[in-house]
Amino acid sequence: MQVYNTLTRKKEIFKPLDPNIVKIYVCGPTVYDKTHIGHARTYVTFDVIRRYLELKGFNVFYVVNITDIEDKIIAKSLKTGKSWKEVADEYTADFFKAVDALNIKRAHIYPRVSEHIEDIIHFIEKLIEKGHAYEAEGNVYFDVDSFSDYGKLSNISRDQLKPQEEGPGKKNPYDFALWKKAKPGEPYWQSPWGPGRPGWHIECSVMSSKYLGAQFDIHGGGQDLIFPHHENEIAQSEAYFGVNPWVKYWLHTGMLIMGTEKMSKSIGNVITVEEILKSYKPMEVRFYLLSCHYRSQLAFSDEALKHAKAAYNKILNAISSLQSILSEVEAVYKVSRNSIELIRKISEIRAKFIEAMDDDFNTPVAVSALHSLTSLVNKEVIPSSDVAAALAAIRVYEDASRILGVFEEKFKGEGDFQLISSLINLALAVRQKHRERKEWEIADWIASELRKLGIELSDMKDKTIWRLVGK
Repeated sequence: MQVYNTLTRKKEIFKPLDPNIVKIYVCGPTVYDKTHIGHARTYVTFDVIRRYLELKGFNVFYVVNITDIEDKIIAKSLKTGKSWKEVADEYTADFFKAVDALNIKRAHIYPRVSEHIEDIIHFIEKLIEKGHAYEAEGNVYFDVDSFSDYGKLSNISRDQLKPQEEGPGKKNPYDFALWKKAKPGEPYWQSPWGPGRPGWHIECSVMSSKYLGAQFDIHGGGQDLIFPHHENEIAQSEAYFGVNPWVKYWLHTGMLIMGTEKMSKSIGNVITVEEILKSYKPMEVRFYLLSCHYRSQLAFSDEALKHAKAAYNKILNAISSLQSILSEVEAVYKVSRNSIELIRKISEIRAKFIEAMDDDFNTPVAVSALHSLTSLVNKEVIPSSDVAAALAAIRVYEDASRILGVFEEKFKGEGDFQLISSLINLALAVRQKHRERKEWEIADWIASELRKLGIELSDMKDKTIWRLVGK
């Protein structure tokens, strides 16, 4: 399996530091507004990466932070009259609502900045002791010149650096804040340098290392975080721990584009997850987000969402038809020559799916393999009612569901599904008796009533098959 490493700017064979566990940290939300679809893309992406690693047999420990104290949260607090904590709690709840709606598996830990202030202060003190940071008028800054590898992630040379933020007493304009002196009316914590609060970059270095150790496998986030945020994290952490590299693989998601600009709260061109779920089902949105390689820009449009919706539902219908074949009371698992040929084709499609996922989690190619499978199912498996081929195909869809997290509704509650299948087949048997007696009105009424329940019938030459299509 290969992953593209932003740090080395090439694909590399994935080999975790510890073969028994993969440690992942992803930069979480700054909770000052509602979660938008651009954020969702990042968290869906790393959810798929996590799921795939787990399917490959890795134990995964996954951490996503919550930035619950920051300039934008304070600004929102002043604007609304709410406390910074009320603002943070409100939008943290919105974030988790989006996470659950989009079927994103919860991280093992969601550390909050406000709950790690002592850890952050200790980290900063050590950086000062090591000569990598300095205090100036109640602020503490990281001395970029003290870290010779600065710029290695973003590929920015020292002479290309621009001022990161204004501040009194800075040695260099590109030095960045580790601790910010409190301003009147702002929340603060006591520290050796006076009242203040953490800078943005230090929090991730502290919280990731607290839960994952001095070195770990994967650090992720959006491409807009490469500089300065992730660059600064590397400088702080490698200076503190004396390790190189601090993180083995850096993975970054491409931006979601609205027109010609990235989707961003600061620009104001965002579409929230809450808003988009008024028009589309959560799994249709998730399927859309996986239609493009995670490192590429994804153009947002209603047309693209409609296309993803249609493609997604086509696959769901194929799964329903396969389940119908497998649920038939008289189904006999015979393996004919035709079965062998169909199973061979299905196996080749599954291999293409896995090959795509092994190639830097290439979901669009993996999804394309599923479309090929759906075409094969509709053209050859369903018309032949081949039980062996249907079983092989359903297993591919089931594995894809576990990885992509988009078809799970079709595979949950298998015991309930068996009961439902038996009841539907009983109704079909009754309907068939009426058809044999040419009592078409009653037979049509049964079909109509089943359709109202979301069960669509297809009368074939010698049998009737059904599928769940929703009400």
